[in-house]
Amino acid sequence: MIGAMEELLKHWGEQCRLNGETGGMGSPMATIMEWGGSAPRGTPGSRIILGSGAGPDAVAQQVAAALSEIGRQDEQGARLMRLAGLRYGDDPAPTWLMQLHLLGFESRAKQTYYDQVHRLHERLLVVLAERADARQWLTAGRGALPQSLLKVASKLRRVG
Repeated sequence: MIGAMEELLKHWGEQCRLNGETGGMGSPMATIMEWGGSAPRGTPGSRIILGSGAGPDAVAQQVAAALSEIGRQDEQGARLMRLAGLRYGDDPAPTWLMQLHLLGFESRAKQTYYDQVHRLHERLLVVLAERADARQWLTAGRGALPQSLLKVASKLRRVG
């Protein structure tokens, strides 16, 4: 297991349990439904800016995006994504033996389970590093862009 990935995944699981998979602020209709048809009067707007329903933080969102990318790569990736949900998303998490069963493994060896957890950590580390490199490249200054991209950008600016 990779300690940093274990901590990230635990954080992701906790954020998903506390705040849900996606964020969203309440609508006026939801407020009316919550208060039984008579919304409270006073200062407009929500007093709870962050909390239940505000969504996971940026770190948890990056982990969720990376897990989704892993799940789309191949069948093993989809299985690893389900493993992440079982191991870190459920509270309390099923036993390691139950997780192996739910993932469809024939083996009942504890080492098989920890090998899968390690594979999840390795693939998550790679995807997070690739995403960080892509973000850095996209937000790099003008001097870091290849000349051909600068030409395309300047032509688009003149046309638009």
